[in-house]
Amino acid sequence: QAVEAGPVIELLRQALGADKVPELGSSVRQKAADERETVLMFRNGQTEEAVRRKDANGTLQVVPGGYEEAVAQTAFLWRQRLEANRDRPDFSISVSAPSNAEAHDISLAIRQQRRTMGEIGPDQVTVKATDGAGEREYELELAVGDRVRLFRRTNAKFTETGTVGNIGRNGSVLEIIAVDGAGLIFRNGVGREGEVVWETLRDEASGRVQLAYGDALTTNTAQGTTVTEHIHAMPAGTKLVSAFGAYTSGSRHREQSFIVTSEGAERAEVIARRPLGDKREIGRGDLLNNIIRNFAQAPEKEAALALIDRAVGLRRGAVQAMQRVHRAAEARGDVRDQPSMLAEGLMSRRVAQAFAEILPGLAAQMRRHGGALAHVARIGADVAELLARLARRPLVTHQAEAEFWHRVGQRGQDLQDHMEQRTQMRRHGR
Repeated sequence: QAVEAGPVIELLRQALGADKVPELGSSVRQKAADERETVLMFRNGQTEEAVRRKDANGTLQVVPGGYEEAVAQTAFLWRQRLEANRDRPDFSISVSAPSNAEAHDISLAIRQQRRTMGEIGPDQVTVKATDGAGEREYELELAVGDRVRLFRRTNAKFTETGTVGNIGRNGSVLEIIAVDGAGLIFRNGVGREGEVVWETLRDEASGRVQLAYGDALTTNTAQGTTVTEHIHAMPAGTKLVSAFGAYTSGSRHREQSFIVTSEGAERAEVIARRPLGDKREIGRGDLLNNIIRNFAQAPEKEAALALIDRAVGLRRGAVQAMQRVHRAAEARGDVRDQPSMLAEGLMSRRVAQAFAEILPGLAAQMRRHGGALAHVARIGADVAELLARLARRPLVTHQAEAEFWHRVGQRGQDLQDHMEQRTQMRRHGR
């Protein structure tokens, strides 16, 4: 992550020592001192001050209306800033959004602006397309002048040399300079031109072309880019944007950045958090507070080893709890008193509930860790599954324990009724 070092760096620190891991303490992307200060505020957790600064200087736009209005305003702002800097050949502007769906819709709106500006010709082909994960499918109209993004490393036959080589990778944005039956001819960011055949672009599973419009990218894809100005657009609102997203998208620029969000989305979130029947008026201050709250979120990412430590701790606690209830059952058996199952049942329910709550998320997080941690994650998931089986396995060392594990699955209320019935019988016996 950009905001914090993240679990991989933490693993290196544990293995090598903090003094052995080099760090980049700061970067000087922004030219103006006030812009550097604002970016550092997002990075250092001074979210409220950073948001209020941008509201005061007009670079935070809460667009009246909903999703479509915010998309349209983002495209309008993109064109406005581009035309205001036409006399600067080195001027560049980019747009980022939280999700692929938002980035796609914004790119469509910017494409229409490009067409009215004469930068895109008539549509020449419509292809069935999909994103990199195969989660979204859509029709993609392509024309000369279109800017499209790649979802994987792609080779092309370069026109100037006739050789085959890499023209882009996942996240690269290329310009289409020709369309023919065999494929597309692209120009990449450094000016190299090459032809990519359709089969190279197709997803093996679906047969669809893996391309998308590239005028807006997701926050994750936009990491590492540097432009003159940047627009961080959130037409669906800031609800799913964390401190990581706010800082990453808010630090792509050298001169100026903009934040665009939907008033309707922010207002809906404020209403959802208020008590039912609360009819207080929602003002701009409430919307800003909602944005600040979301941008300040800093969810912690755990490494696979930390997850395994949690699983080990859970197992240790479960074993200790089982030992306590077994000792109590044996003590009651020694005095020829029928073992009471209420305490054991409640304890078992707590243990089972703890496992039920932690294990699905634990296994899911393990599966998400990849690369260097993939092997450790698989081991951790196996450990978690073994612990779950251990918690569910009945112990039958003697009759009292067999009865105990048989009753674990019964409802607590049934056990309580049983105890009350025994108490009443003893009273009558006296």
